[in-house]
Amino acid sequence: MRRFNAPLLQGLMLFLGALACVLTLHVHAVNSQTVHSKLANFRPVEVWRPAHETNFGKRYAKDIYGRPVSNAPIVVLHETVISAASTIRVFQTPHYNEDEQASYHALITRNGTIVHLVSAKNRAFGAGNSVFRGPNGPEAVKTHRIYPASVNNFAYHISLETPADGNHNGNYHSGYSQAQYQSLAWLVARSRIPHSRVTTHKGVDRSGSRKDPRSFNQRSFNSLLQRFSQLDESKLTSLRPPMIGELDFPPLPQ
Repeated sequence: MRRFNAPLLQGLMLFLGALACVLTLHVHAVNSQTVHSKLANFRPVEVWRPAHETNFGKRYAKDIYGRPVSNAPIVVLHETVISAASTIRVFQTPHYNEDEQASYHALITRNGTIVHLVSAKNRAFGAGNSVFRGPNGPEAVKTHRIYPASVNNFAYHISLETPADGNHNGNYHSGYSQAQYQSLAWLVARSRIPHSRVTTHKGVDRSGSRKDPRSFNQRSFNSLLQRFSQLDESKLTSLRPPMIGELDFPPLPQ
């Protein structure tokens, strides 16, 4: 019986192993390039559905005590709990009773459409009695003599439409669509607000009653946000993050 040449067999196995690694890396590179290309060309549908003027206000340069405020902007993530259409109707309805006034800057529907409701230059009423706790310590601004200090003066509020099985006060639901995560990451990346200043309604709420956004996939969002941010990294590195008075987006479609 003829014996195998051990060194030759070992060399062949090493060659085949190396070839398999090269092919795997090539497939991974092709897939990554495809994903990168799709994200680079991604542009969500955007519509403008302005909230009624009673449901938002101007941003203040001073608090009610006359002290200048210059907080850098934050992003606060929410969920609607009701349908997107119902949410828009609520915000477009005049509310002359201040206890009923509420709004987000933007809402992202289940199919990924971004509905702009309040200009980024204005103050949406998205989180009363709230505080952002970051590296600079607790941040909140009191802008009303009756209501407690909040993050609204320097917050950009974005809400995700809740799935149909989430129209309740429970802790969980089936989660958000991939289209929503993609549009959300795109919108946050476009704002140039640092990831360290992206939080949730639950994260800033001081009442202990807010849970939103429930069932949020932080890992999926972080991955998409990093990719969208890297697409224009060379441009972004030459720009400082915006101050709240400078925060704005291109003209919106009517």
